[in-house]
Amino acid sequence: MDIWEKLQSVEQNFFAIEQQLQSTARTLPDPIFVIDKFGKYLDVIGGKERSLYHSGDFLINKYLHDVMPESLADTFMQTISESIEDNSLKTLEYQLGPEDITGSPLDGHKSVQWFEGRVYPIKDQGGEINSVIWLAINITDRKKLEDQLKELSEKDALTGAYNRRYFMQIFDREFSIAKRYKNKLSVLLIDIDNFKKINDTYGHAGGNAALKKLVLLCEELFRQSDMFARYGGEEFIVMLPNTPSLGAAIIAERIRAKIEEMAVPYEKETIKFTISIGITLVLDTDTNSNAVLTRADSALYQAKKNGRNRIEIN
Repeated sequence: MDIWEKLQSVEQNFFAIEQQLQSTARTLPDPIFVIDKFGKYLDVIGGKERSLYHSGDFLINKYLHDVMPESLADTFMQTISESIEDNSLKTLEYQLGPEDITGSPLDGHKSVQWFEGRVYPIKDQGGEINSVIWLAINITDRKKLEDQLKELSEKDALTGAYNRRYFMQIFDREFSIAKRYKNKLSVLLIDIDNFKKINDTYGHAGGNAALKKLVLLCEELFRQSDMFARYGGEEFIVMLPNTPSLGAAIIAERIRAKIEEMAVPYEKETIKFTISIGITLVLDTDTNSNAVLTRADSALYQAKKNGRNRIEIN
């Protein structure tokens, strides 16, 4: 075999390998987009899993800004530019729904999905980097799991209110902000009166029903900026940013009155109960958040001592 025949054989082998690689790539479940530095789709490879992805063939020769919202297209272009400029891998997470892509065929998932984009710079035949490969991986299931784990770490399993640990994280931060900028920050400590009697009379299931109903009512009454949490057992705590003592007392009295009027249906009976509330404000002399909580607890104790079903300010 002469040199010419060897070269032809090598060329044929390379061609066969290239064809095999392209054929394999086009059957991949995740789509690969080839996009140039101007945001033009040069090719779309793979993405055959229709339960996760829409067909992207219609994108070829279109530009990012032609087919998606401007803000998202700008983000994509920035990522592509950084990948080309740095000659390095870039990653980002983003959401897309069928309505976000102009001209998208209705052959894939009908709801908004989460994706991880992995962006690799590629060289052209002249050795210049003028385009990227964008691998899109559907991570919706992972994001749902992350959200579930986050909620479990922040929420009380029984009532759905924030738990004490998460409340303390936020309260410590807000305490520092209030001290630094001299903002008004009030705290309400709420306790169900004679909760043991509710459990003794209706059982723990009845007590749980009372706790859940209290949470539902309170979450309707508080502002979006407030934070309501289960502090422990039948105790709940509320953080009221930018609220002086008088404003906190008005809010507390409204809650107390609503709870007194409330009836909790349970089996064939109705559970009624009252609450006591201790109120305090972050003071200039407070050196840590525990001082505030101790004062709120003292105010709650005073409300209990003075007859329950009342509010007290310390």
